[in-house]
Amino acid sequence: MEPSRISRRRDLPEAGLRPLAPVDLAPLLGIWVNFDLKSRGIARLELEERQGGLTVRVFGAAYWGEVPAFPFTDGVGLHAAVAFNAFYDFGGVRVTLACYLNKRLLVVDAYTTFHDGSGRSPYFARDHFYIPG
Repeated sequence: MEPSRISRRRDLPEAGLRPLAPVDLAPLLGIWVNFDLKSRGIARLELEERQGGLTVRVFGAAYWGEVPAFPFTDGVGLHAAVAFNAFYDFGGVRVTLACYLNKRLLVVDAYTTFHDGSGRSPYFARDHFYIPG
């Protein structure tokens, strides 16, 4: 048996599918602040559209830098961005961000792995962010 070319039924094009269009990044753009002011993780994310792509800047205990982010819609025929992922590589530490909108909040799941021989366990953290004002 040959493997499928799709992973889920929702990956199939639907009848009346709208023409291809770029992902609308507007729902994600802005400066997102952590609800938990005492968080020891990410304090702020800045999401910006640059040359048609999405970039993210992360601020925690220090500035993480700017990396490309990869937006996702909620279906193959939709265009509004509702999620993104991004990847940070600090040499011996790598962080994968998986982020999504939920009722006007940005939920950020951070998966941290260590590649420095320290023996530290990989860990997961979840924080919730809002745009002030």
